[in-house]
Amino acid sequence: MPTLTIRHKRHWFEPKLPHSVFLNGYFVGMLKDDRLRGGVPPGSYALRVQFGGRIPIGKKGKSIDLSLSSTEQVEVPQSGEVVCEFHDRERLWNIFFDIDLVLWVVSWFVQMPPLYKILSDAFFAIWLVRLVLIRKRYYKIVTNVIIEK
Repeated sequence: MPTLTIRHKRHWFEPKLPHSVFLNGYFVGMLKDDRLRGGVPPGSYALRVQFGGRIPIGKKGKSIDLSLSSTEQVEVPQSGEVVCEFHDRERLWNIFFDIDLVLWVVSWFVQMPPLYKILSDAFFAIWLVRLVLIRKRYYKIVTNVIIEK
């Protein structure tokens, strides 16, 4: 039976966050560490990796979806192993955020020009809008097929 392995490709300093894994819309398990592995029948699957969930609002069962996810079509052959690695698309934004965070701490001790506050708030607003727009394709999933002989 072929094996499907899902790995979170992250840097050593990133926290281990739980991700939900779905195959064809059905919940498979939680990715609490960096890897989830299991046997699946050969075929085509819609693999979805998701972080977060829905927050209930009001009394009538309404909720807001605040999850970050991505879906990728995965072909599982008759034998071998399929390895799916995922990581977020925020690499460049994380660098900008880290710089802004350092400047924010520096602003506690040193008087920053008013332009810094305007640029920092604008950067945060643009990042937040971008995050809302790409939240259904937040992760990049790369698939590798290893065929055993």
